[in-house]
Amino acid sequence: MSLISLDARDWHCRADFWAALLPALGAPDWHGPNLDALYDGLVAGENRVRPPLTIEIAVSTPLPEPLTAYLDRVRRVFADAARDTGMTIDFRFI
Repeated sequence: MSLISLDARDWHCRADFWAALLPALGAPDWHGPNLDALYDGLVAGENRVRPPLTIEIAVSTPLPEPLTAYLDRVRRVFADAARDTGMTIDFRFI
């Protein structure tokens, strides 16, 4: 099981999230910063870090509401990928 820990302290928008997540996953250069590409990369095993995996997001200060709502959508993408692959693919806040 791979564990990726990300610190959301300086995240203000979606771009900040993607700038942290994609390199941590070892996503290919052509991977887009969007939910469809995230799902495809998780299910197809296109990233260097492959399931089973857990992404932990450390949130020490409140995030902007639009980013919080977006990260909830990201969590659902991880849940869908886990369901569709039968592997542990977890996304959680700590």
